[in-house]
Amino acid sequence: MPRHSTSRPLTVPSPSTLFDETSARLGLEPSQIEQLQRYVETLGKWQPTLNLIGPKTWSDVWNRHVVDSLQCLDYADLPAGDGSGHPAPAPKLADIGTGAGFPGVVIAITTGLPVTLVESDHRKAAFLLAVKSSTGAPLTIVTKRVESLPAQPLDVLFARAFAPLPRLLEWCAPLIGTSTTLVLHKGRTAPEEIQAAQESHDFESESFPSVIDSDSVILRLRNVRSTR
Repeated sequence: MPRHSTSRPLTVPSPSTLFDETSARLGLEPSQIEQLQRYVETLGKWQPTLNLIGPKTWSDVWNRHVVDSLQCLDYADLPAGDGSGHPAPAPKLADIGTGAGFPGVVIAITTGLPVTLVESDHRKAAFLLAVKSSTGAPLTIVTKRVESLPAQPLDVLFARAFAPLPRLLEWCAPLIGTSTTLVLHKGRTAPEEIQAAQESHDFESESFPSVIDSDSVILRLRNVRSTR
């Protein structure tokens, strides 16, 4: 495990106004906000050694990373109960190439649903284990490359700054079934990536403007099928 304790932890910025507004809109409990605070504190301890996020984004971590992750909840199609009074089976959720844990850790904390974090870098995986310990979030950390995972279609696949869309669909094929929803952070090249991906896949796509960056979107894909 990296000896992160030899570096001075970063001072955690106060939660932003946008975070406060977003957490109120989503109805987050004080305990969930406290978990998010512990997550950011853990990130601040490990950041000097592992450079988990862009150094220039630390001062705006609540917007650039936490709120950026929270907006996924608006588009994730998380299954609701069946109205019978019986608890619904937990959906299969995974964050691919999660790195610092955004958005997967935030999704797990704010929904209470189990989320699998796929990260091939063992140092980053050690950080994610520390996050699981400090927050108590329902996380499973898988230290493998996504293309080596067994075929097991997900309900929702999250990915943020992971890979161009054609490559993502290829690498994640074992995890994508016809009922899988993909919620992806994309930048200004999203239209070109969609066009390129349509050469090998059929899918329904929707693009939603990011509340954080005017050049970014949240891309939602459904009914993904390979045409090759």
